[in-house]
This record gives sequence, C-alpha cells and structure tokens, in this order.
Amino acid sequence: MLDAILTFVATLLVAVFAMIMLLAGVETWNGAMIEPFLLRRTLLLLIPIVGIGLVFLRARRSLRKARAKREAGDSRENARAAGQARPALDLARRRTKAAGGDAAAKIVAESQAQAKRSDDAHRAKIRAHVERKAPPASDADRAAIALASRACLAIRHVFPPRHPQRLMSFFGGVPLAPDDLDWPMIHNRKGLLEPLTFMGQVDLGALPDGPARSLLPAHGCLYFFAPMSGNFDGDASHFVVRYVEGKARKDWGPQHNPGFLEPIDGAENARYRYPWLTWHDKPEKVYPRFYPRIEIELGWLEDVAEVEEGDPDAGDGFPWEVAKQRRRQQLVAFHGEPVSWNDALSAHGKPTDRLWIPFEGFPTNRRTAEVLLGYLKSYIKEETIGIKARLDTLPAGSEDPERSALSALLERFAQFEKDRWRIFQLATTGEAQRGKALDENQRTELLALLEELRAGALPEGVLERHYMHKRLPMVLNDWIARAAVEGAESALADPDGIAQVPDAVVEALRYRHSVLRDPDFSKNGSYAQHQMLGRGVAIQDAAELMAPEHILLLQLRWDNALDWHMGDAGAAQYWIRPTDLAGRRFENTVLTFESH
Repeated sequence: MLDAILTFVATLLVAVFAMIMLLAGVETWNGAMIEPFLLRRTLLLLIPIVGIGLVFLRARRSLRKARAKREAGDSRENARAAGQARPALDLARRRTKAAGGDAAAKIVAESQAQAKRSDDAHRAKIRAHVERKAPPASDADRAAIALASRACLAIRHVFPPRHPQRLMSFFGGVPLAPDDLDWPMIHNRKGLLEPLTFMGQVDLGALPDGPARSLLPAHGCLYFFAPMSGNFDGDASHFVVRYVEGKARKDWGPQHNPGFLEPIDGAENARYRYPWLTWHDKPEKVYPRFYPRIEIELGWLEDVAEVEEGDPDAGDGFPWEVAKQRRRQQLVAFHGEPVSWNDALSAHGKPTDRLWIPFEGFPTNRRTAEVLLGYLKSYIKEETIGIKARLDTLPAGSEDPERSALSALLERFAQFEKDRWRIFQLATTGEAQRGKALDENQRTELLALLEELRAGALPEGVLERHYMHKRLPMVLNDWIARAAVEGAESALADPDGIAQVPDAVVEALRYRHSVLRDPDFSKNGSYAQHQMLGRGVAIQDAAELMAPEHILLLQLRWDNALDWHMGDAGAAQYWIRPTDLAGRRFENTVLTFESH
C-alpha cells in the first residue's frame, strides 16, 4: 500500500507541474492572459480523480502480483510431481508448434505465389500489347484518319476560374470518376508497380458538334495518364487512357491513386521546381503528386487549306499566306486576342533599396506565406549544412578563429529562427488552407520579416553559389515574385479567396493561361495548343510515323499554369488506331513524348 501512496503523490506533483506548464503555454501562445477561473477549477477537479484512479490501478496490480506468486509456487509443486510426464508433454508441444509453423509458412508461401502470378500476368499483358501486330489500315481506317485530320478540338483554360466548376473536363487535379476506376499501374525500372500521373479528363458528352464529332463517343469520360516521374521505360507508353461509358453520376467523386505516386516530374526535378519545399527533412515526401486543377473548354477549328483560283480571298496574297491568315482568325476567335507579357509580378527591374510589394494586400494568404517562409527556411538549411561541412574539415577541439566564427554563424541562424517561431509556423500549410487570407497580425509579422531580410538581418551566405543574386538579400525579390504568383493562383482557385486578388493581378496572370502570346503569335504565328484530333505538331518524327495509321486522340503542350514543361517545348501525344477508336478500345492508345 505504501508504494501506491507514493505513486499517487508523485503522479499528483507531475500532473500539477504539467498543468501549470500547459496553462503557461496557452497564455504565451495567445500573447495575453486567458480567463483562469473555469480552467483552473477544472484542473483542481481532474487532479484528484486521476490520482485516485492511479491508486486503484496500482492496488489491482499488487493483488495480481500476489496471486501470480502463489500460482507460481503451486506450479512448481505440480511440476515436481509431474516430472516424469514432462518429456512427453514437451514433445507434444514441439510437434504442435511445428505443425502450426508449417501451416503458417504454407499460407505465406501461397500468398507470395499468388502475388507473383498476378504480377507476371500484368507483365504479360503489357508485353502482349507492346508486341501486338496490328492489321494494316483499311480504306475505312484511312477515311477516318483523313476526317480526323481535317479539324481539331482546340482546348483552352477557363480563366479566371469559375465557381462552382461547370464542366467535367479539366487538366490536373485528381480524376472525378466511379470508385472502381482502373488507375494505370506500370512496372518501373526497378521492377515495382508504380501508378502513372493523372494529366486530365474530357467529358465527351459535353463536346460541341463539329466536323469530326462522329468519331468520338456521344457520352462517357476519357481519363489520360502519363509516366511523368521519370522512373519508367518504354512500356509505360501503353495503357495510358481509361474510358468510362455513360453520363457522369452524382456518386462519382475524386479518385486517388491506388499506390504510392512519385512526385510529378520526379523527385530530382521537383527540388528545382519547388525549391521552397527543400527545408523538410524528407522533401520527397511533400513534393506535389498532382498538377493544379484547371477547368478546360473545347471548340472546333477546321483545317485551312490553301486557297484556289476563284476563292473570294485569292487576291489577298500568296495561297499559303491567305491560308495562314484564315488560320490565325480561327485561333483568335476561339482563344481570344493574343496576350502580351505583363511584368507586374516579375522580379525583373524591381527596386532593391526598399521592400518591393507586388500589389496592395500582399502578402495575401497562407499559400503566399508558405512559399516565402519555405524559401527562407530552405536557405537557412542550406547555409547551416554548408557551415557544418566546413567545420568538419577543421581539427576537432582546436582554437582556430575560423571555427569560432563558423560556430557563431550557426548560433545566429538558429537564434534567428527561434526568435521568429510564431510566423515560421505558416511555412507548413495544408492544401485546403492555402487560399485562406492572412489576418492583420500575420501580415504585419511577415512584412516585418521581409524588411529585416532586405536590410541584411541574416549574415552573408558562406556557400559558393553559382550566381550572386541567389544570396540574400539579392534573391529576395525572386522569392516575392514566385510567392505572389502562387498566392494569387491559390486565391483564385478558392471561392472565398477571389476578393484577395486585384483585377490588375488577374490580368498579369492571364499570360500564364493563354495559348496566343505576343509578340510571337502576331510576328510568326507560333503557339502551343492542347487539342483533340487534328494534325499533331511535329517535334522529332513521332507525328510523321504515327499519322499514317493513327488518329491523334489528344495532344498536350507545355503549359506554365500547369507546370507542364514537356522537356524543352515538347509535346505528349496520345495516338489510337481508327478500328480501336470505333470499337471504344481506348486501352490500346499509345503515348509518344518528344521535345526539342
């Protein structure tokens, strides 16, 4: 009983101490005293209840120990009396254990064999698709190919975003589909099954009537995937499209991949694409797995041939020049007027002698803070690692002045973060919270921190960076520019965040979402268009090789708003044979990927 009393007293003291620290922590967090009456009365009530409960549990434990001791003594007496029977009993136990072990091992072996058979069947299915011999194109096939090439469904972003989204057609995000959607899984270079990255979906039932509309199903959704992680070989160009028949139903919902999806464009590239995330202990765990979701609209553009004699416009110039002008008119009619570069959110030419504020209300939301603070934390992490690496090259325990200076730098970086722990918590923001506006205190603290960085609050970097502008404070405007774009896009994607973004900022972002950009379009007619059907852009030789026997089901080009770079201004093109398209065998679609 004495040990139970001592346990109660010790527990009581620890509980009181913990409650006092909790209360102090809450008060410190809020920055002001809280109303103590109700909380402290609750603590005074909880402490004796917890103590009595612990005494009761301790007493029960003591009784169990005493009972176990008596039973152990009886067992020893019984064991001596049954000494002659022990060898037989042990033998029986060993046989039973062996039989049980054999059964468990048999179950495990059968499970492994079944998994291997399933995996082998998956490999064989892919291999059969890769090596299949398709029959030569028939006259009907060639007619379908010709029909598909004479017109295309051009694709444009819906910008600014609409709330709520009206169409089931969009790029990025996750599929909206039935729960049983068959997400493509392909063996990567390590031999492990890995999901492909979702690129977008098209609601076929919402397509407008047009020249080649008869080639596509009247209803259903197409889901497009691609091997974007960089972990795959050529087999991943197969089984990249899924088709769900019928109209979308109310029970369709967001479908996440069935396995571990790698970061988009791979972890190695992600650290350059998302440098504000490298401060995490395992950044590869937090890099994005999905592209931003953007609603899309589709419209028909007819192929424009050279004018012939007798055409009303034949006298307007060379036949090919007239055709080019007609093509431009169609593009402008669908995509809108060409958009010129707007440097309102660019760091180029912005002041460094004072803090640059891109627009009124900046920093706007949690996403803006996440990017800015992520850049800073990553910068401090890089410098800290560099200092420690240099310290490791110095003799241990020496009184070297360089060691003292480097140790002092480490302390300054650590103290800098410690003193600003409250605002640094905004560096971690859930996806659902990114469009949430910062309150006035958070904005004030963040602006004060930016001003400190501009004024040189951190010591000069020790790393040998390739470009001087990557050091603070020279790099600060680059951070602000990226944070302004990311924060504004997050605000526009949130129905409650639209008011955070001034109209001038919306116009500055329009360039990111536009297909037609000046001066390139007006000068030489160049553009990068997503499309279904039509003629695929020629990058290397894929379009030339595939076009004679395939229809271009979908073409995806580089797109800044989606973080699609497609190599160097390349294209991902999904090709399908006419017979497979007519038979709705979209699983036979083949993906080609080329860049300059």
